[in-house]
Amino acid sequence: MLEPLVPLQPTGSLTPLYCVHSASGSAYSYLPLLPLLDAERPLYGLEAPGFDDDSEEPLTDVADLSALYLRAIAQDRPGEPIGLLGWSLGGVIAYDMASRLLAAGTPAVALIAVDTGVPAPGEPPGRRSMLRRFVSDLTGAPPLESQLELDRALADQPEEVSIEHTFGALIDAGLISDHLDIETLAHRFAVFRANVCALHRYSPTGSYPGPMITIRAAESSPEEMDWSGLAADWVEHTVPGDHYSIWQGEGLRALAEIIERSLDECMPAR
Repeated sequence: MLEPLVPLQPTGSLTPLYCVHSASGSAYSYLPLLPLLDAERPLYGLEAPGFDDDSEEPLTDVADLSALYLRAIAQDRPGEPIGLLGWSLGGVIAYDMASRLLAAGTPAVALIAVDTGVPAPGEPPGRRSMLRRFVSDLTGAPPLESQLELDRALADQPEEVSIEHTFGALIDAGLISDHLDIETLAHRFAVFRANVCALHRYSPTGSYPGPMITIRAAESSPEEMDWSGLAADWVEHTVPGDHYSIWQGEGLRALAEIIERSLDECMPAR
């Protein structure tokens, strides 16, 4: 299995920050943070199995993903205090990782979840619904807009048609850029689907005993992101934008400021 760590900025004297992928599986959604964080802050991404290598089988369980990433971090920085950051699904995986670290007696961990809904176990979405979410995630379009466009593009497509044929229709309709070939899109969809299934199967046990910082997009639902029942010491911040636009402009600058401040407050001086 390939190393899940992606070194975005591997050097520096401050507490390292490990950023867990969203449902897409990619670690590169965190690159916009790089010029805005302290230059002495080591920054790593955690990439989902199978994202860059189709010989790897995607994992469909948060506990398995969590264990894999903790092993990689332990090899990289054994016994050191660390920060964990996760956007969307990544916040849920980071929550599980932090819970395991504290249970194992790790010296210190900072947990920051960005626009992460509280897990609600249940049946994963069907194929068409999963496609809507994938297209929204791929394009950064609002979910309703993606749903309407996708439904128009696939109006004549039977449910059982191959995923490759489906992506061909979406490219022809201009809903998805052709910068990714159909085979790559099908492969990325398999990783996305595995990650969404992992989220729907996850049920936290107990309450996280350490400090948890959440950062919610102003346009996201406060009720869906209320972690008070799962974290004993929970602090929420709000930044301008929606689930995707917070990674740009004013929202991104506010994100970076809160992340740096939270790491400084949570972590011991080195």
